[in-house]
Amino acid sequence: MLKHAVKQIEKSKLNVKPFPYFKVDNLIPAKNLQNLNKTLPSFKEVAGNDILFQSASQTKKTMLPSSAVYKKLKKNKNFKNLNLLFKKLKPVVLKKFDQSIKKYVKRKYQKSKLSYHSTFNVMRKGYVKSAHIDRRDHLVHVLFYPSSDSTKGGKIRIMKLKKNKKTYDVFPSKRDLRLASSYSVKNNFCLFTLNVPWSYHEVSKYYGKKDRKYFYAVYDFPIEEVGSNIKNRKKGFNKNPFWTSKVSVKSKKRKKTFFSE
Repeated sequence: MLKHAVKQIEKSKLNVKPFPYFKVDNLIPAKNLQNLNKTLPSFKEVAGNDILFQSASQTKKTMLPSSAVYKKLKKNKNFKNLNLLFKKLKPVVLKKFDQSIKKYVKRKYQKSKLSYHSTFNVMRKGYVKSAHIDRRDHLVHVLFYPSSDSTKGGKIRIMKLKKNKKTYDVFPSKRDLRLASSYSVKNNFCLFTLNVPWSYHEVSKYYGKKDRKYFYAVYDFPIEEVGSNIKNRKKGFNKNPFWTSKVSVKSKKRKKTFFSE
């Protein structure tokens, strides 16, 4: 599985505009994908007090490493092997982004000892997410979709700022953005993003009856308020000591709207 994924990453096209990212179709072999999907629970099957809902609509359930559901899944070899795969892929991914890291990360943090964790997420019909950037402690974030109905919306939309900003907004105004690229999310689709302060992305409304399942894997700068902790995840992390450009939440109204979707 590792050799297959490395080959797929190495031959993929690195996009540097509007921000550094690359996509990979068929990240893992078909047999591994089939076995993994037999392992993963449905939206209804996922329950517990430590499930994270990141928006008021409760159309997505997130299981962090500390959750009981995640710990149970991790005992399954298919789930465990996929998680280990992303951990082993770190040097390959960092090499792919090397020039952009040197350009956009402050020099003192370019050789930071990065931590790794992943979450497992399940979306249902009605999920939508407007344009945003992710937590500032993520150097790279990875979205891997083992299961999704690509014909029922839920496209990943790569957004571009119409004008560069002195300070970038975590939750930008729609009028400041335009669509750069759009990707239908098929089974075995993976998106790797260098989390620069203008890596704006959004998800169009998903209206499929089939649950969409995905892993969110990150390579993080070292901080105390780590994102693998549910309390820290709810608070977010918008401090920006790592990147060469400034970031802030410029509108509490847009932030509130984002978490109410």
